[in-house]
Amino acid sequence: MGAVYRQPTRGKSVEATRPHTQLSQPNAAAPEDHGRPKPSYVRGAVQNVSGAADGAPLPVGYLPHRLECFVTESSRKQYIHRALTDHKERVSPETVRLPLRNSEILPVIEVPLNVPILNADSFRIAPQLAEHPQRDLVAADPESAEAQEVVAELVRAAHRKAEELKANLLAEGGQTQPGVITREGKLINANTRCVLLRELEREGTGPTSTLRVAVLPNGITDPELLELEMVLQQQVELKDEYRLVSELMMIQRLFNEGFSDEQIARKLRKKGKEVKEAREILNLMHRARALTVNPLPLTAFDSAVDRRQNWSELLREVKSVDGESPRSGDMHIKRWLIAYFSRASSVHKLRFAVEDWVERDGVLESIQEHDDLRSILDTTEASPKSANTNGASEQSDKEADFEADLGLDLLIDDETEPAPGSEQVDAILNLVVAANNVGDDLISLPNGTSISGTEALDAVGRGVEAALDSVKRRRQAGGRLTRPITELDRARTALKNADEALAEVIADPEFASHLKPTASRAQQLAELAAEILAKLNQRHDDTNFEQTELPA
Repeated sequence: MGAVYRQPTRGKSVEATRPHTQLSQPNAAAPEDHGRPKPSYVRGAVQNVSGAADGAPLPVGYLPHRLECFVTESSRKQYIHRALTDHKERVSPETVRLPLRNSEILPVIEVPLNVPILNADSFRIAPQLAEHPQRDLVAADPESAEAQEVVAELVRAAHRKAEELKANLLAEGGQTQPGVITREGKLINANTRCVLLRELEREGTGPTSTLRVAVLPNGITDPELLELEMVLQQQVELKDEYRLVSELMMIQRLFNEGFSDEQIARKLRKKGKEVKEAREILNLMHRARALTVNPLPLTAFDSAVDRRQNWSELLREVKSVDGESPRSGDMHIKRWLIAYFSRASSVHKLRFAVEDWVERDGVLESIQEHDDLRSILDTTEASPKSANTNGASEQSDKEADFEADLGLDLLIDDETEPAPGSEQVDAILNLVVAANNVGDDLISLPNGTSISGTEALDAVGRGVEAALDSVKRRRQAGGRLTRPITELDRARTALKNADEALAEVIADPEFASHLKPTASRAQQLAELAAEILAKLNQRHDDTNFEQTELPA
């Protein structure tokens, strides 16, 4: 279904000790799991479990096919307690030193893959879970089979090296570093490894049916768990750093829990001012997402090409423009978002999305010259709607609840009037957002025609690229007295290139359809050249200094 367009860190290393193996050494591998005797508590059957219904499909990523049972909360606690008792009786049990309290040494046990509960509060999946249609289900009972299925899907999707990690787990016979689990069975670290090992188990190629985990002490507090996850999730097997939005949300939540910027910075090995800026960038993202006709999800800023430097530079620019008025800042953000969503998202391009570049440097003209897209600039009654508009209200309510949890609900004021500014800028922004949402599907335009999102982005993107290049050239032209000559030299070179290109195609029958738009552009250039000459001649007539004779 198409869209309808209506216009309007790094943490400390985990040091582990294990019989005959020193896992704290770089790249040290754990002994192969194949054929290794299991402790009695692993070999024994898990008691007090609820069996799966006959023929019922198992939740994706949750129950391995050889462990067709759901472990109850009391069974998990009993199981972990028995495992810890067995651990104490061993001659040389495995332990691990974690950056917890005074670098506490914790016991490492093995548990069947269906015992741990995946962490629904993980920072890594927070942006995706906040927008998931079953978020309420997960919040109500995160340990239910249905909720765990949602979490498992998000955990796997969030890891950008999941397939590589899966192959590594298979080759290594399991983990090379233990995960971390609470006494109640909640995984703080190794969620992805648990999901992938379960996946391998279902496929019949699982190298192990257990997960090695370090067990946290009794009485551990929520702030301690948050701090521990912050450290551990920054350094995992086949390291997959947090995406930008996840990291920003993690920092904001830690700050809300009472950690100072300096405390967070020490744990993440950053500077205090970097942590403060991270919270400001998250605020800026929330401000930006409210500037489109339908509020954007935070995951719109969570792409593979997203870079913190982009947002750092935008933050500095917006602070400067806000000095004039917050509404001027909103317009600056809107223009920046046009470049961002038009695929000009590299740092070297976005830094030139400043001032009134959309109106000044040819973006409007490029759209006016497109037979269909020009209609978005001819009306002010429509705004873009993505294919899932029917769920927008419900999703927005969930996002609002989540933002309130993080203390961000005051950042978006639904009662204030939309920031004033160019309706044309708003129209272009809403178009590129809708085009990104639908991809190759169609967008219905105000003139009754349709265009694919990809085609719309290509058309707008060409104008955006040219405009940003124009700003770049203007900034690099040198002093203001020599800049006119510099720009005219560039224009002369460009015209020579255009003349050569025209000579190659002018006789081609297929070029006939391009004659009119090409002639139109040539006429525009001739008019601009005439205006420049008129200004120079006027200046020549007004001055008393001897000047070089100018052409009439």
